[in-house]
Amino acid sequence: MYNLSDLETFIAVVENKGVLAAARQQGLSAATVSHRLSKLEKELATVLVFRDSRRVRLSPEGHEFYRRVGTIIEALHDAEHSIGARSSSVSGLLRVTMPPWIFSKYVMPKLNEFERCYPSLQLDFLITDHFVNVVNDAQDVAIRVGQLTDSGLISRKIVNNHRILCAAPSYLEKYSMPTTLAELAQHYWVCLPWQRQLKLFDENNKVQQFNANVRFTISNSDNMTQAAIAGHGIAIKSKIAINDDLTSGRLVEVMPGALAQNDAPVWFLRAQNSLTTRKTDVFYDFMKSLFS
Repeated sequence: MYNLSDLETFIAVVENKGVLAAARQQGLSAATVSHRLSKLEKELATVLVFRDSRRVRLSPEGHEFYRRVGTIIEALHDAEHSIGARSSSVSGLLRVTMPPWIFSKYVMPKLNEFERCYPSLQLDFLITDHFVNVVNDAQDVAIRVGQLTDSGLISRKIVNNHRILCAAPSYLEKYSMPTTLAELAQHYWVCLPWQRQLKLFDENNKVQQFNANVRFTISNSDNMTQAAIAGHGIAIKSKIAINDDLTSGRLVEVMPGALAQNDAPVWFLRAQNSLTTRKTDVFYDFMKSLFS
């Protein structure tokens, strides 16, 4: 029968992307790591890892086993730590997905400080503005902005936020500041691909469907901000993403209060069936501190 050491070795092989690296990390010989992995697969009667001399690749069964066993082992280590039976630091691999503007503006400037506090914790960032399925894409944590639609996730709010319309002074000097929806319809927009249709308040405070006259779409929120600053058109941005640009005058708010669906909190999410571990807790505290 396999034991806890075999499971820990399997986790080490996955997170270190190889038998040799796992052996170094665990202070074992490569032969011992290979033996433990083979014993585990024999007991489970399934192939967990496809491996050759250069790299390893998880089988579908290995992916599922790693996803479930990894959090269980971390929770066990955390339980040992909580009663003083384990003095180890926060360690392991934490997979996090978030939008580019949060990573570049808030996380990167403080990442060295976080690494100094938790040197044994490995971070794997998936930085994208596209929707990422936390479970299917094997993410431990997702940082999302806006209203939540997935009730299958455990959510904690990091900070309140709202979206605004904005443009560069150079753009407004050329095309003028709009004051009505009719005028706004004549303007150019730079948008994320899913921002073409908006809901805006009209002059009678009624919500109207609005189709943006899109000059071009950009799939990256940071690049979209730069396009707006360069004067290519009006953009929809999170207020906390462009505070510095508004303060410096690089961007100007357009038609304040016009967006009908402007509430966009920043959330910390994880899968419903995942276990709370020290690594997710310390990363939540870190993210919370960035907006404090």
